[in-house]
Amino acid sequence: MSNQTDHWQKWIPILEKEYAMEMEKAPRPCSEHGSDHVFRVLRRCVTLGEKLSADLEILVAAAYLHDLGMHYAPARVHGCLSAEKAQPVLERIGFPGEKRDPVLLAIRTHDISASSEDRKTLEAKIFFDADKVDAFGVIGVLRYIRVVYGKLPIDFIIEDIESRWEGLSFSETRETALEEYQYSKNYFVQLKKELEMDSYGLELGFVSILKGK
Repeated sequence: MSNQTDHWQKWIPILEKEYAMEMEKAPRPCSEHGSDHVFRVLRRCVTLGEKLSADLEILVAAAYLHDLGMHYAPARVHGCLSAEKAQPVLERIGFPGEKRDPVLLAIRTHDISASSEDRKTLEAKIFFDADKVDAFGVIGVLRYIRVVYGKLPIDFIIEDIESRWEGLSFSETRETALEEYQYSKNYFVQLKKELEMDSYGLELGFVSILKGK
């Protein structure tokens, strides 16, 4: 276990440097998928990966490189572009050859374009979960407000939260993320109710004004 720990930890400073270099040349940096998101996903990957005896080297590399495509063409479907951008990075740093394809698979299949059947490895499933639960909790609410709120209906946000929860691969993920999931969902359910009440109140007020005339 200590050897594996040494192996995956040694990649962190290397990948941090490569990530910074990639961000410098990216034409459209996306703050919602920046380094803070990377670090949260990385932390969850390590926690879940240790529980499930996964290859942490694969998970660490995927965490740093999984959203590279978002900084070129921001879109919900960005896994394939991110994998395309990640491949030369893995080659450049001398990442173990036999682990490059598993890293690219995890990256390629972490967005909504991939099905659960596409995530054929333990690491791809773990990585999908670690990335998706970043939409839960207080930070998840903030990310939805920055990216989605005002552009799409609140019902879309609620359905997206539910879809992420239902699509999680492991019971271990659900156990650790349940409270944060409930917080995010309840926040937007309550927001929808209060906005509907405000709208109804304004409508009644407008009707009263018209009657007064």
